Amino acid sequence: MIVHLRTWGDLACFTRPEMKVERVSYPVITPSAARGLLETILYRPQFRWRVRRIAVKKPIRFLAFRRNEVKSRLSPRNPEPLLADEDRTQRNTLALRDVEYVIEAGLELTPLANQPRRKSPAGDEDDSPDSLVKYLAMFQRRAEKGQCFTQPCFGCREFPAHFELADEVAMRVEPNPNPDTELGLMLYDVFDLDQMHDPGKIEKPDPRITFFRAALKGGVLTVPDWSEVKKQLGGAP
Repeated sequence: MIVHLRTWGDLACFTRPEMKVERVSYPVITPSAARGLLETILYRPQFRWRVRRIAVKKPIRFLAFRRNEVKSRLSPRNPEPLLADEDRTQRNTLALRDVEYVIEAGLELTPLANQPRRKSPAGDEDDSPDSLVKYLAMFQRRAEKGQCFTQPCFGCREFPAHFELADEVAMRVEPNPNPDTELGLMLYDVFDLDQMHDPGKIEKPDPRITFFRAALKGGVLTVPDWSEVKKQLGGAP
Protein backbone atom coordinates (compact mmCIF):
# COMPACT_ATOMS: atom_id res chain seq x y z
CA MET A 1 0.00 0.00 0.00
CA ILE A 2 1.53 3.29 -1.16
CA VAL A 3 0.53 6.84 -0.19
CA HIS A 4 1.74 10.21 -1.47
CA LEU A 5 1.72 13.35 0.61
CA ARG A 6 2.66 16.85 -0.53
CA THR A 7 4.11 19.02 2.21
CA TRP A 8 5.55 22.53 2.18
CA GLY A 9 6.65 25.36 4.44
CA ASP A 10 8.61 28.60 4.74
CA LEU A 11 11.52 27.23 6.81
CA ALA A 12 13.01 23.83 7.62
CA CYS A 13 15.98 22.54 9.58
CA PHE A 14 16.87 18.86 9.51
CA THR A 15 19.90 19.08 11.78
CA ARG A 16 22.99 17.01 11.10
CA PRO A 17 23.73 14.88 14.19
CA GLU A 18 27.47 15.51 13.94
CA MET A 19 26.92 19.18 14.80
CA LYS A 20 27.28 19.67 18.55
CA VAL A 21 25.94 23.18 19.14
CA GLU A 22 25.13 25.03 15.95
CA ARG A 23 22.20 23.78 13.87
CA VAL A 24 23.15 22.93 10.28
CA SER A 25 20.46 21.39 8.10
CA TYR A 26 20.75 18.59 5.57
CA PRO A 27 19.93 19.88 2.06
CA VAL A 28 16.71 17.82 1.96
CA ILE A 29 14.30 16.26 4.44
CA THR A 30 15.58 13.05 6.04
CA PRO A 31 13.64 9.75 5.99
CA SER A 32 13.16 9.88 9.77
CA ALA A 33 11.72 13.41 9.55
CA ALA A 34 9.39 12.28 6.76
CA ARG A 35 8.28 9.31 8.86
CA GLY A 36 7.65 11.57 11.83
CA LEU A 37 5.55 13.89 9.67
CA LEU A 38 3.39 10.99 8.50
CA GLU A 39 2.97 9.80 12.09
CA THR A 40 1.56 13.17 13.14
CA ILE A 41 -1.35 12.44 10.78
CA LEU A 42 -1.82 8.77 11.66
CA TYR A 43 0.08 6.50 14.01
CA ARG A 44 -0.81 3.09 15.40
CA PRO A 45 1.55 0.48 16.89
CA GLN A 46 -0.17 -2.03 14.61
CA PHE A 47 1.63 -0.67 11.52
CA ARG A 48 4.74 1.27 10.58
CA TRP A 49 5.62 3.72 7.83
CA ARG A 50 8.31 2.92 5.27
CA VAL A 51 9.44 6.00 3.35
CA ARG A 52 10.39 4.99 -0.20
CA ARG A 53 11.04 8.19 -2.19
CA ILE A 54 11.06 11.93 -1.62
CA ALA A 55 10.59 14.40 -4.47
CA VAL A 56 12.26 17.79 -3.98
CA LYS A 57 10.00 20.22 -5.81
CA LYS A 58 11.78 23.54 -5.16
CA PRO A 59 15.38 24.78 -5.36
CA ILE A 60 17.54 23.94 -2.34
CA ARG A 61 18.28 27.27 -0.69
CA PHE A 62 19.81 27.94 2.71
CA LEU A 63 19.18 30.76 5.15
CA ALA A 64 21.49 31.62 8.07
CA PHE A 65 20.23 33.39 11.18
CA ARG A 66 20.81 33.55 14.92
CA ARG A 67 18.26 32.67 17.59
CA ASN A 68 17.99 32.97 21.36
CA GLU A 69 17.69 29.54 22.96
CA VAL A 70 17.81 28.15 26.49
CA LYS A 71 20.51 25.67 27.50
CA SER A 72 18.33 23.62 29.87
CA ARG A 73 15.11 21.64 29.57
CA LEU A 74 12.06 21.71 31.77
CA SER A 75 11.55 18.52 33.71
CA PRO A 76 8.12 17.32 34.88
CA ARG A 77 9.83 16.01 38.04
CA ASN A 78 11.35 19.39 38.86
CA PRO A 79 8.77 22.05 39.75
CA GLU A 80 11.35 24.81 39.67
CA PRO A 81 10.67 27.39 36.93
CA LEU A 82 13.18 27.99 34.15
CA LEU A 83 14.34 31.61 33.97
CA ALA A 84 15.07 32.29 30.33
CA ASP A 85 17.07 35.46 31.01
CA GLU A 86 19.55 33.52 33.12
CA ASP A 87 19.74 30.43 30.91
CA ARG A 88 19.70 32.06 27.50
CA THR A 89 22.31 31.63 24.79
CA GLN A 90 22.59 32.63 21.14
CA ARG A 91 23.09 29.94 18.52
CA ASN A 92 23.46 30.09 14.77
CA THR A 93 21.13 28.14 12.50
CA LEU A 94 21.70 27.25 8.86
CA ALA A 95 18.19 26.32 7.73
CA LEU A 96 16.38 25.71 4.46
CA ARG A 97 13.87 28.20 3.11
CA ASP A 98 10.78 27.84 0.96
CA VAL A 99 10.70 24.03 0.82
CA GLU A 100 8.24 21.65 -0.84
CA TYR A 101 8.37 17.86 -0.92
CA VAL A 102 6.23 14.94 -2.02
CA ILE A 103 6.69 11.92 0.23
CA GLU A 104 6.04 8.44 -1.11
CA ALA A 105 5.64 5.89 1.68
CA GLY A 106 4.26 2.44 2.26
CA LEU A 107 2.39 0.79 5.12
CA GLU A 108 3.51 -2.44 6.73
CA LEU A 109 1.73 -4.30 9.50
CA THR A 110 3.72 -5.08 12.64
CA PRO A 111 3.50 -8.19 14.86
CA LEU A 112 1.11 -6.21 17.07
CA ALA A 113 -1.57 -6.22 14.37
CA ASN A 114 -4.75 -8.10 15.35
CA GLN A 115 -3.42 -8.65 18.86
CA PRO A 116 -5.49 -7.84 21.99
CA ARG A 117 -5.44 -4.17 22.93
CA ARG A 118 -5.51 -2.63 26.34
CA LYS A 119 -7.68 0.23 25.09
CA SER A 120 -10.57 0.20 22.66
CA PRO A 121 -9.99 1.76 19.20
CA ALA A 122 -10.20 5.53 18.93
CA GLY A 123 -13.29 7.27 17.62
CA ASP A 124 -12.07 7.43 14.02
CA GLU A 125 -11.18 3.71 13.92
CA ASP A 126 -13.74 0.95 13.45
CA ASP A 127 -13.68 -2.48 15.06
CA SER A 128 -12.69 -4.31 11.88
CA PRO A 129 -9.50 -6.44 11.84
CA ASP A 130 -6.22 -4.63 11.37
CA SER A 131 -5.33 -4.45 7.67
CA LEU A 132 -3.42 -2.22 5.27
CA VAL A 133 -6.66 -1.21 3.55
CA LYS A 134 -8.16 -0.10 6.85
CA TYR A 135 -5.22 2.11 7.84
CA LEU A 136 -4.77 3.49 4.34
CA ALA A 137 -8.39 4.63 4.33
CA MET A 138 -7.94 6.20 7.77
CA PHE A 139 -4.84 8.09 6.63
CA GLN A 140 -6.50 9.37 3.46
CA ARG A 141 -9.56 10.49 5.38
CA ARG A 142 -7.52 12.35 7.98
CA ALA A 143 -5.19 13.94 5.42
CA GLU A 144 -8.10 15.16 3.29
CA LYS A 145 -9.62 16.85 6.35
CA GLY A 146 -6.29 18.27 7.50
CA GLN A 147 -6.46 16.30 10.74
CA CYS A 148 -3.31 15.56 12.74
CA PHE A 149 -2.47 14.57 16.32
CA THR A 150 0.13 17.35 16.59
CA GLN A 151 1.13 20.14 14.24
CA PRO A 152 3.69 18.64 11.83
CA CYS A 153 6.92 20.55 11.54
CA PHE A 154 10.14 20.60 9.54
CA GLY A 155 12.73 19.74 12.16
CA CYS A 156 11.84 22.45 14.70
CA ARG A 157 8.50 23.28 16.29
CA GLU A 158 8.71 26.85 15.06
CA PHE A 159 8.92 25.65 11.43
CA PRO A 160 5.36 24.34 10.75
CA ALA A 161 4.68 22.06 7.80
CA HIS A 162 1.52 22.19 5.70
CA PHE A 163 0.26 19.08 3.93
CA GLU A 164 -2.26 17.68 1.49
CA LEU A 165 -2.88 14.38 -0.25
CA ALA A 166 -1.12 13.84 -3.57
CA ASP A 167 -0.73 11.08 -6.16
CA GLU A 168 2.11 9.40 -8.04
CA VAL A 169 2.02 12.09 -10.73
CA ALA A 170 3.17 14.61 -8.12
CA MET A 171 6.46 12.69 -7.82
CA ARG A 172 7.51 14.04 -11.22
CA VAL A 173 9.88 16.97 -10.85
CA GLU A 174 9.55 18.89 -14.12
CA PRO A 175 11.38 21.12 -14.59
CA ASN A 176 13.99 19.91 -12.12
CA PRO A 177 15.22 22.90 -10.06
CA ASN A 178 18.20 21.00 -8.61
CA PRO A 179 21.11 19.25 -10.37
CA ASP A 180 21.82 15.59 -9.75
CA THR A 181 24.23 15.37 -6.85
CA GLU A 182 25.64 13.03 -4.22
CA LEU A 183 24.48 14.14 -0.78
CA GLY A 184 26.88 11.91 1.16
CA LEU A 185 25.93 10.15 4.35
CA MET A 186 22.45 11.08 5.55
CA LEU A 187 20.60 10.14 8.71
CA TYR A 188 18.24 7.22 8.07
CA ASP A 189 16.68 6.92 11.53
CA VAL A 190 17.49 7.19 15.22
CA PHE A 191 15.59 4.07 16.37
CA ASP A 192 15.71 0.37 15.72
CA LEU A 193 12.68 0.04 13.46
CA ASP A 194 12.35 -3.66 14.29
CA GLN A 195 11.94 -3.08 18.01
CA MET A 196 8.47 -4.07 19.16
CA HIS A 197 6.88 -4.16 22.62
CA ASP A 198 4.01 -6.12 24.06
CA PRO A 199 0.59 -4.43 23.81
CA GLY A 200 0.10 -1.96 26.63
CA LYS A 201 3.74 -2.15 27.71
CA ILE A 202 5.52 1.19 27.70
CA GLU A 203 9.30 1.13 27.41
CA LYS A 204 11.85 3.72 26.46
CA PRO A 205 13.15 2.80 22.98
CA ASP A 206 16.85 2.19 22.59
CA PRO A 207 18.47 4.66 20.16
CA ARG A 208 20.19 3.19 17.13
CA ILE A 209 21.46 5.83 14.75
CA THR A 210 21.79 4.62 11.16
CA PHE A 211 22.96 6.34 7.97
CA PHE A 212 22.78 5.71 4.25
CA ARG A 213 24.45 7.18 1.16
CA ALA A 214 21.97 9.64 -0.29
CA ALA A 215 21.83 10.95 -3.84
CA LEU A 216 19.47 13.33 -5.58
CA LYS A 217 18.69 12.13 -9.10
CA GLY A 218 16.04 13.69 -11.28
CA GLY A 219 14.87 15.70 -8.29
CA VAL A 220 14.05 12.53 -6.32
CA LEU A 221 15.78 11.06 -3.27
CA THR A 222 15.42 7.27 -3.22
CA VAL A 223 15.38 5.81 0.29
CA PRO A 224 16.73 2.26 0.70
CA ASP A 225 14.67 -0.33 2.53
CA TRP A 226 15.40 -0.92 6.20
CA SER A 227 16.63 -4.44 5.41
CA GLU A 228 19.30 -3.01 3.08
CA VAL A 229 20.49 -0.59 5.76
CA LYS A 230 20.79 -3.46 8.24
CA LYS A 231 22.90 -5.44 5.77
CA GLN A 232 25.29 -2.51 5.49
CA LEU A 233 25.59 -2.53 9.29
CA GLY A 234 26.35 -6.23 9.28
CA GLY A 235 23.03 -7.16 10.88
CA ALA A 236 20.59 -9.85 9.89
CA PRO A 237 18.46 -9.12 6.80
